[in-house]
Amino acid sequence: MTEVMNSPPIVGVGVMILDTSENVLLGLRSKSGEVASWCFPGGKIDTGESFEQSAIRETFEETGLKLDPKEMQVFSVFVDRTAPYINTTVGLCYKLNDLRLKANVQVMEPDIFQQWDWFSLSDLPANLFPATEVMLKIWGDKALSSQWASYLIKS
Repeated sequence: MTEVMNSPPIVGVGVMILDTSENVLLGLRSKSGEVASWCFPGGKIDTGESFEQSAIRETFEETGLKLDPKEMQVFSVFVDRTAPYINTTVGLCYKLNDLRLKANVQVMEPDIFQQWDWFSLSDLPANLFPATEVMLKIWGDKALSSQWASYLIKS
């Protein structure tokens, strides 16, 4: 029997922030060693955090936005079945009803992000981060490749 090296599982969050015109906030991720891509705020869940707490923290760390945790909604969970480790992402949605907050978005981690911008759901950039692309497909009720197992959360 061949021994397989197990990496610890990764559980992360992705936060789809929608404004009142159904535009989404995406950051141009240019992390060293990766191909540049557009992605939602997000990251790994810290020990003791709920999905919502992690989403609020990650969004603040990356964009400077202070969001109300009561307005954060989990809408999906998905797993990358081709990763060499267990890689699970929880997709959350936040409706940004106070448009004054849009002016507060800023690059807080310049070693990871070049910029943040708002995009129409019908006019998204082509180079999406894989987990962001999956979240958008789930949101739009579109088929996923067999690489992904997804679970829709109904509220």
